[in-house]
Amino acid sequence: MCGIAGQFNWRTQAPASAQDLHFMASRLAHRGPDGEGFFADGAVGLAHRRLAIIDLEGGVQPMSTADGQLTIVYNGEVYNYLELFDELRALGHVPQTHSDTEAILLAYRQWGLDFARRLNGMFAFAIWDASLRRLVLCRDRLGIKPLYYAETKDGFYFASEVKALRGLPGVDTALDLQAVDEYMTLGYVVHPRCMERGVKKLAPATLATIDTARGVETRTYWSLQFEPDFAPSKEQWAADIRRMFDDSVRLQRRSDVPLGVLLSGGVDSTAIAATLARQEGGHGVDSFCVGVDIPGAVTEFGQARNVARKLGTRHHEHRLTSEEHGQLLLEAAELLCQPLAEPMVGQLLAVCRFARAHVKVILSGEGSDETWLGYEAYRTMYAVHLAQVAVPNSVLRRLAPLADRLAGAFHASGRLAKYLRLAAEPLERRYLGLNHFDTTVKNQLYAPGVRSALASTDPRESVRRFYDGAGGPESMSRMAAVDCRTWLVDNTLLRSDLMSMAASLELRVPFMDHRLVELAARVPARYKVGLRGEKMILKKALADRLPPEVIKRRKLGFPTPIAQLLRGSWGVSAADVLQNPASSTRDLFDRERLARMLDEHRSGKNDWGRQLFQVLMLEHWAHAANLSAAS
Repeated sequence: MCGIAGQFNWRTQAPASAQDLHFMASRLAHRGPDGEGFFADGAVGLAHRRLAIIDLEGGVQPMSTADGQLTIVYNGEVYNYLELFDELRALGHVPQTHSDTEAILLAYRQWGLDFARRLNGMFAFAIWDASLRRLVLCRDRLGIKPLYYAETKDGFYFASEVKALRGLPGVDTALDLQAVDEYMTLGYVVHPRCMERGVKKLAPATLATIDTARGVETRTYWSLQFEPDFAPSKEQWAADIRRMFDDSVRLQRRSDVPLGVLLSGGVDSTAIAATLARQEGGHGVDSFCVGVDIPGAVTEFGQARNVARKLGTRHHEHRLTSEEHGQLLLEAAELLCQPLAEPMVGQLLAVCRFARAHVKVILSGEGSDETWLGYEAYRTMYAVHLAQVAVPNSVLRRLAPLADRLAGAFHASGRLAKYLRLAAEPLERRYLGLNHFDTTVKNQLYAPGVRSALASTDPRESVRRFYDGAGGPESMSRMAAVDCRTWLVDNTLLRSDLMSMAASLELRVPFMDHRLVELAARVPARYKVGLRGEKMILKKALADRLPPEVIKRRKLGFPTPIAQLLRGSWGVSAADVLQNPASSTRDLFDRERLARMLDEHRSGKNDWGRQLFQVLMLEHWAHAANLSAAS
């Protein structure tokens, strides 16, 4: 795991700036405290910060082939590098290191631009092909590792984090108002858009080539298709899942440094911890759990402790006070490349820092909920699906206006209104499941000028383009396909990368092995979710290593008591920040409306916790990024 950055002045062929490269590398120091390296070849410059995990001595970057024709900077891990080396040796290549970095270089040399399909891992990298005067950028299939770029009059810059691009000559960092609306609607910003107008995210499973003759060209080398196969029995699916999951953990165990697991006591983390413990052959595994000590708040300490005792892991707990948690939330907001309305980022940052004192690599259950239908929303949507089968579409369509009226009258408890909308419009299913703002409330909160500027835009379009063509006959699978292409990439995996990298910790996600994800996409949704539960086939497949109480346990995630926090001393500070006349977001929102929401929440008259938290995260992010609506 590392940080990468670079510059290619392909339009003007001006020499790459050593000053710019060192500036970007300095902004990524937390991603790679073990080393720093640079490379320059005329208009191209590459920078690298290293977190040494594989081949601690031989994996130094930038890395070049023996003839100097290929040079790479790389962030991530290719887990099947040993198998690639075996194949490449059989084809006549002679590796000089034991590093997965060299495996990528030699794979590119052997198979050209088809090489990416052979890589199993999480990665974002740049290869400079001196013989063709071509730069190649590549991001892993599921978007586990990020890569940002900004085009300029000379060419472009790229980096692992947006903060490395801010302040560079020619990079437009004005706030994108449509991105703000996406964030306020969804709680995150969908790729390729970023909050800064001149910065973009390279899409997952994308390979970009840049040269003087053709400029910038992109191609998609992999596409996830949810196409259920109804032929295999549940038993056959369970056996395939178990075999593939075991192999994913086997590959992701590969490390030359200490490795542990995040353990909440839920299905995903327990499955990983149990499988890891089996494969370690009795050697102790370190497990980690975090929670917030606030009266009335739910924690996972007891469940995690019970599972750890049964598995024999060396278990570590970290308890946060209310004040510590509140400070971590704000610090996390400032570390993010874009704002996220994610209350669990503070606990994630805390547990990564806590784990880093013991290990350098951590395994996490991220991605399982999106691929195996683990969210409660999927079960809700299954019930809606059954209603759609039973009730004519014409009747459901007439319910939509009624839903709007109900939502306006009962915004604090409009669950019925939400369900009516869900039944009336397919796209609204996941959109409303994740939306923290009722559209009416959001528009009322905007300042008049912002409301007017956004009147003709619809932030749902950023999701709709992924919904259309999602494939498959099942509504549940189409919904999961959208989640995997949007929420998973731009929220779940983004926060995991940034919070772990802020702690200089490598976070691996066994459920995101692309082979396992492809398998999940072929399993019929009815085997995954029903009225009685979620992840049913996954639990069946891994039942031999899951205690009964884990299988029956309701999903919690990282329980975060935002409402309580905002009504305590932390909420007083939050109110001061949001009502500060000099705030970075002062021109975005109606200050009187925001003040009323604060008063109603703190008095207990209404629960605006999630909405206020969303605005607060935006404010702290914008302040740290030195951006404002007027920039």
